[in-house]
Amino acid sequence: MKEIEKQIDMNARWENLGISNDFLFEKVMQNPELCKELLQRILPELEIESIEYPELQKGINLDADAKSVRLDVYIKDGKGTVYDIEMQTTETGELPKRTRYYQSMLDLQMIEKGMFYKQLKPSYIIFICPFDLYGAGRHIYNL
Repeated sequence: MKEIEKQIDMNARWENLGISNDFLFEKVMQNPELCKELLQRILPELEIESIEYPELQKGINLDADAKSVRLDVYIKDGKGTVYDIEMQTTETGELPKRTRYYQSMLDLQMIEKGMFYKQLKPSYIIFICPFDLYGAGRHIYNL
């Protein structure tokens, strides 16, 4: 009987997990089909044909003296569009500036010396938050 109660308790814990749980977030992001489905729900106007490769915990460190970043999930689709998906569970007040910094780091990764700026592919920084960042009652903010 105790074993059955233990199993029921474990199942109840799994059912209460949301995408903000590190383990569940990582599992979803590692599965290209689930990851694509999540992206399509967040950005329904895009037609994402396929995801070439999900990469978890991608580090970008351009200079020893510069602040580096570790992206939760770095993805490219079949058209070369880059997506950075981040889970942010705590409101620190720095998310707008952090987003700007991450965007600049992605741009630096996509363009090399001698390339034209028009060669930059589209990129998206997506923060999934269990809180309303701007307090306007919206579930998606585009900046």
